[in-house]
Amino acid sequence: MAMAAARRLVLFPGLGMGHLIPMLELAAACIRRDLAVTVVVPDPSFTAPAFSATLRKYASRLPSLSVHALPRPGHDLSAAAAASHPLVRMLAVLRAHVPGLRDFLRGLRPAPELVADMFFVDALDAAAELGIPGYLFFCTGAANLAVFLRLPHVCSGTSGNLRELGEAPVSFPGLRPLPASHLLEEVLDRGTDVSAAILDVFDRMAAARGILVNTFEALESSGVAVLRDGRCLPNRPTPPVYCIGPLIANGGDEEEEEERHPCLAWLDAQPEHSVVFLSFGSRGALSPDQVREMATGLERSGHRFLWVLRAPAPAPAEPNAAFALLPEGFLSRIADKGVVVTTPWVPQVAVLQHASTGAFLTHCGWNSTLEAVAAGVPMVCWPLDAEQWMNKVFLVEEMKVAMEVTGYKPGVLVRADTVEATMRRIMESEERKGVVQRVMVAKESAAAAWKEGGLSWAEFAEFVKTI
Repeated sequence: MAMAAARRLVLFPGLGMGHLIPMLELAAACIRRDLAVTVVVPDPSFTAPAFSATLRKYASRLPSLSVHALPRPGHDLSAAAAASHPLVRMLAVLRAHVPGLRDFLRGLRPAPELVADMFFVDALDAAAELGIPGYLFFCTGAANLAVFLRLPHVCSGTSGNLRELGEAPVSFPGLRPLPASHLLEEVLDRGTDVSAAILDVFDRMAAARGILVNTFEALESSGVAVLRDGRCLPNRPTPPVYCIGPLIANGGDEEEEEERHPCLAWLDAQPEHSVVFLSFGSRGALSPDQVREMATGLERSGHRFLWVLRAPAPAPAEPNAAFALLPEGFLSRIADKGVVVTTPWVPQVAVLQHASTGAFLTHCGWNSTLEAVAAGVPMVCWPLDAEQWMNKVFLVEEMKVAMEVTGYKPGVLVRADTVEATMRRIMESEERKGVVQRVMVAKESAAAAWKEGGLSWAEFAEFVKTI
């Protein structure tokens, strides 16, 4: 008797590394459940070299993983290239790949299920046309999903621009109010191309068969409750939500790279919990003035630090360009206390899991947040863009696993004395003890979530049943 073919999932990740890596971790989880997985990606000319390198790395670790690159779209993309906002360009690139995705899905037998990146709502239309169930993978938190689903309603009910509200709170059902200035920059002004584009994406998310969220219920109980209760959407049901996080890279895998990163050897020589790790994501960069203030504050604090420094665009691409931003003589003066790293890649998970790491000054990207929580490292929030300002509110006020930088608001230059005081707060104060205690509880919950019988394990099993 012929064996039944394995159920196949087709995953289509977003174009950024912060969207790709958790999607590939989802692929690994699916393969462990004996599902056949194909990751479909855009034509390589639309992605960065690191995108392809990461795909190759995961494919080597997961021999059964199939990767399929779609052909370059046949129609003219010059209008998309000319769009002023990168989000509009990205959505145009994704939309241009819909015909190729549709043709690929049509040729698979038996018919697969589709899980697309949170921004690729156009893929849901292709799936519906073929009678294929279409899901979305939301690679940030549950509270953010609740906000995003609600934003079209909020914006349509506001006569002026949200930007005009400044720090005034905006209410969302079941969540802490958010300062208007902390909402996505793209929705603060009415009538722009980018505002219309992103609100259309949020409005169409509700068409998904279900939404997989990279979070776990113990971390975001309020946000999950709002989604489950259907309070986000006023006139239609919220799709089923599956909290299947934390899906993060494995620090052990990073340690097994061909050459161990020098920063890990430096950490080996530091006392336990003594180092503040500063990193602003794969794209985040501080202004030259902020780099100088940061450097001065770090030096004055006297605390050990490991700082991942990137020069802001359009600085030269070579790593040493970032060193020119530092105050004269800084590197020699801090040689016994700190390290500044300018390499394109740093093993962040391994750094966070290292015994010497005592705190994490972070841009509050969601992947970084989950990595810190899973490692039990208290955070200092230094958001830069995207949903990071919203994450800051939830991390500081709701989860209470992080501190905020006093007086820091969008566009504000943080002076050296504030940097120094912040370093002392996160490393020396009584306040630190409470933050550490709460993040250690969250660490235990993160570890339990994917164990057999854990909440995320059960949610993923429920999702698998639907396919």
